[in-house]
Amino acid sequence: MRRAVYGARSRGGDRLVRGALVAVALAGLGLTAVPASAVGPERVAGRAGSGVASGAKAGAASGAYGTGDARSIASTRYDTGVDTPAEARLVEQVHGEGGRADARLTAALPEGHVVSRTVGTARMGGPAGSVAPAAPAPGGAASHQTATGGATSRQATSGEATSRQATSGEAASRQAPSEGAASRQPVTKQSASRAWAQGLSPSQIQGIEREFAPEIAADTALIRTVGKVEYVDPRFPKETQWCSAASINSPSKMMVATAGHCVAVGGSGNGGPPDDDRIWMQGWVFIPAYNTGGQLAPYGKFTAKSFLTFDYWVDGGGTPYDFALVTVNRNAAGQRVVDAVGGNGMSWNYTDEEDLLIAGYPLWYDSGYTQYQFAGRTKTSSLQSANIMMEGAGFDGGGSGGPWLRAYNPATGLGNINGVTSYIHNGSSNNNDSPYFDAGMKRLWDLQGSVT
Repeated sequence: MRRAVYGARSRGGDRLVRGALVAVALAGLGLTAVPASAVGPERVAGRAGSGVASGAKAGAASGAYGTGDARSIASTRYDTGVDTPAEARLVEQVHGEGGRADARLTAALPEGHVVSRTVGTARMGGPAGSVAPAAPAPGGAASHQTATGGATSRQATSGEATSRQATSGEAASRQAPSEGAASRQPVTKQSASRAWAQGLSPSQIQGIEREFAPEIAADTALIRTVGKVEYVDPRFPKETQWCSAASINSPSKMMVATAGHCVAVGGSGNGGPPDDDRIWMQGWVFIPAYNTGGQLAPYGKFTAKSFLTFDYWVDGGGTPYDFALVTVNRNAAGQRVVDAVGGNGMSWNYTDEEDLLIAGYPLWYDSGYTQYQFAGRTKTSSLQSANIMMEGAGFDGGGSGGPWLRAYNPATGLGNINGVTSYIHNGSSNNNDSPYFDAGMKRLWDLQGSVT
């Protein structure tokens, strides 16, 4: 059994959408309805054969996931309608404190629409490949050693939270996964720095040290390319929810990677026109290196311009397709996201067993105020053989969409995205699943990478 790691309410989230993602019956798509207690449609994935990267998934695709050695890569690009700097700034104002969203401002946002559909198949297996990461542009990220533990050197603006008192809903719902924080092994802490204190008065420093003592003590260096996503699910227009995401290198230098369910409700579509039954997220904004201590957006905010995800996600809810690429607008300083913070590469057709680092903003870890990192070795998922799994990672609501980084380099703060957090297993395991990254994911990158 699994539960979807849907976005929690931002800064005070109390909803975790539980139960399996339900695959709806769709004529012509070969999908079948799945009870909420079931694990969902499965594909029996083959393993390495002649000409296939060792351990990579190959062949044996069936049903909704394709036939033979190919699978569907049908995808849809959705334009949010947010194109101008003024529209982007409007999106930033939607999200208030305590998980509240301004429904009036949300209603005033430009109307989105589907701009293109792509059909076709991608061959399973094949040689492993990677897109190279990219460092930030000169004058972008000043330093990889971002403020320690999320502490800061800048005052929060009037619209940003400087206090993190849990709301009553959050206090009731924020339960650490059953293994508890003590059983996890986060990545090694980096050297302490008090750069965040520069320019602050003694009283301001004391206030930060009191409120953010756990983060300062933990001293985990943020990965600047990883950030929080705030958005509004149209079904709940007065609530801000969050996911996680990471910038990814591409020709446009304007793209981030996340989970499909962070841009569209899985299974909400009917499998074809008209498109108005599909539920796309609104007011979508990416905040790289989101941290505490008042500086919630050290590199600015990047609003969504367009989404690209698989049709089998938005129409069928299949977790092997729970992946999306988002083209984002420039921040208020006029920077492209990769110029501002750098962009990770992407890997595909690697083995199920890889040493990866997961990062994101799960609700259980400091209510999603602080970036959490977990390093380990993946394996084939015990629930969905088409996915990969990280045992004991424990990324719950809010952690969705966070990158699974291969070959992460602490010196540069960059790695290759080899997965994204999709869901957490029910029960006591705290295991997380990610879609397996194959040529289909690379095809999405090809389609979206030059969109501006």
